[in-house]
Amino acid sequence: MINKKSFRDFDFGIFGVTFLLLVIGLLAVYSTTYLEGHQIFIRQIIWIVIGILMGSLFYFIPLKFWNGFSWFFYLISIIALVVVLFGKGSHGVRRWFELGAIRFQPSEIAKLGTLFFLASFLSNKRFQIMRLRNLTLPLLIIALPFILVLVEPDAGTSLIFLFSGILLLFYKGTPLIYLFIVISPAIALICGAHWISLLVFLIVIGAVFYFARLPLNDFIPAFLVNLVVGVLHPILWGHLKPYQRARIASFLFPSQDPQGMGWQIMQSKIAIGSGGLFGKGIFRGTQKGFDFLPEVHTDFVFSAIGEEFGFLGCLVLLACFFMLLWKGTKAVVTSRSDFNSFLGIGIVGVLGFQIFINVGMATGIIPVIGAPLPFISYGGSSMMVSLIMIGLLLNIAKHRYKY
Repeated sequence: MINKKSFRDFDFGIFGVTFLLLVIGLLAVYSTTYLEGHQIFIRQIIWIVIGILMGSLFYFIPLKFWNGFSWFFYLISIIALVVVLFGKGSHGVRRWFELGAIRFQPSEIAKLGTLFFLASFLSNKRFQIMRLRNLTLPLLIIALPFILVLVEPDAGTSLIFLFSGILLLFYKGTPLIYLFIVISPAIALICGAHWISLLVFLIVIGAVFYFARLPLNDFIPAFLVNLVVGVLHPILWGHLKPYQRARIASFLFPSQDPQGMGWQIMQSKIAIGSGGLFGKGIFRGTQKGFDFLPEVHTDFVFSAIGEEFGFLGCLVLLACFFMLLWKGTKAVVTSRSDFNSFLGIGIVGVLGFQIFINVGMATGIIPVIGAPLPFISYGGSSMMVSLIMIGLLLNIAKHRYKY
């Protein structure tokens, strides 16, 4: 007999909007790849089926299980990230395990492992962030996958670890001055491009630390770290791979290299702009149809949607994403279990940041760093893990009133 309470607790909003996004994604993948045959489209369907099965499994597994074994899952994911670095790469990139025709990114599983472990750690009521040094262990949990994925190299995915970690620390109630100290070296690295900008930034953070009444034993190390990172900018810039420097340069000055790295950004903007209000219609896109826009079914699928469905099509897609994130946030913040709440916020943060990166790349507001658009872009391991996250969100929503 069907339990009516199960349906009452099931979040049909999250389920429905995810289903709609998958339909839009399949249309976009088919439209961008049908001229090359149906292999990519069929593979996408297979990965969606696998993702739904895995997501269903995570929906039925009690969340206390993941809390209890979070350290083990995290350890396995870190080992996988280390092992993949010793594998056979392509053009200096080592991101995948290859099993015949199947390629799998351990960094996708590491997202889950890191979220499980960090949520378990921060939800422990005995852990309180009273001093800056209390951040050492949670920052180490974040730093390990961040560094390992960055070395692959995969800047887009590595930033997802950093952002989701900082979001969870904020949700924990970490003082804003401590979060500023955590992210300030990244700003110092950018300002290090010119000595005047670095000097101004050091004066600003010195003033911020002073007026925040930061203890001297925290003030001095934090200030010195920013100084050293800023001074090391030329060395760190020199250690970037040529294509990474080219991507940053093409983001700042795309017209300087219209036939090289600036090509993707310029063609993406042309594709979105040419769609107008209503778009050219499905299968009628010319930028993707004549291969003007590379990686159109993966990193730049949003551009193809903009060209074929126009501004209104993009608006509908973004509205679906907003609804998913809003429904997910609403479910997790009302959860009575601290672990479930932290895990849910982390999932919403990961999905939200991936959306921001992908749409930002397509519209040219951030550099091309690579990140699939959840449920839309072609991709096996990314699709599977995204659907697993939906299964976890539905699980959290179902048990939101349980401790």
